[in-house]
Amino acid sequence: MSSQDFYANADTDKPLMQVKGLIREFKAGEQTIRVLHDINLTIHQGEMVAIIGQSGSGKSTLMNILGCLDQATAGDYQVFGQSVNRLAPDELAKLRREHFGFIFQRYHLLGDISARDNVSVPAVYAGM
Repeated sequence: MSSQDFYANADTDKPLMQVKGLIREFKAGEQTIRVLHDINLTIHQGEMVAIIGQSGSGKSTLMNILGCLDQATAGDYQVFGQSVNRLAPDELAKLRREHFGFIFQRYHLLGDISARDNVSVPAVYAGM
């Protein structure tokens, strides 16, 4: 599905984000470690949501999937009713660039530019 098809088919009456049966596993040698177990979550436009839990509970893993920085091992993830599971890397980048905002735990600021310019970097990528 192209990005244009994704946006043309988006239904803004649907939840902003919805995950069903989300599973994320990682290989560790011979073992498979399941970090996210059958997560179901629905977020509507305008809602404020906090993802809380103990260290190592999967919060960052879930946020990376919701932010299209990682993909689930199984389950379905939709934005405005459209599945993002099979989007190509460029389509995922467009979705991140145009619809998601992230503040990472470790900021990874560019040391050679000012704080203001660091904050402006995403706008440059968005063509503003």
